Amino acid sequence: MEFLLRVKHVEQKAVANGTWHTPHPWLNVFVSQRDIADFDRLIFKKILKDGIGGPMLVYPLIKSKWDSRTSVVLPEGEIFYIVALLRFSGPHNNGPTVDDMVAQNQEIIRCCAAHGFDFKLYIPHYRTTEQWKAHFGDQWSRFVERKSRFDPMAILAPGQRIFSRAHPSSL
Repeated sequence: MEFLLRVKHVEQKAVANGTWHTPHPWLNVFVSQRDIADFDRLIFKKILKDGIGGPMLVYPLIKSKWDSRTSVVLPEGEIFYIVALLRFSGPHNNGPTVDDMVAQNQEIIRCCAAHGFDFKLYIPHYRTTEQWKAHFGDQWSRFVERKSRFDPMAILAPGQRIFSRAHPSSL
């Protein structure tokens, strides 16, 4: 039961110490088993060597146990790890700034891409259609078709900025 409530405990602690209502630039990355040792060497031991400003979750997952009908995008490898950096900015300017943490998140993503890691962001914040297409890869056309069929007015998830409300099927 403790494992199932792991993020709830983080939330409760953050509410109690005042950090829940401050920006918290979390980063959730799925990293293939083949790259996790290099991720450790380059990300954990270099970029994050001074800590992350909150809890970190790292545990393996099995791709074939996921429902392939969902729109979540997973790495190619059968075994992959969720790396969740649940960082918070301090309520009294303790530690790195939000901008510093966001910049560090971007550095982690750039490092993964530059080293050819088999990785995917979970709940990404892309700004362009091209970035979304790259994220979905060969699943992009299926994603567009489902969006057109089940949400033709593009009402759902406008904050993701994947589709415009004017022309959801034109992508």
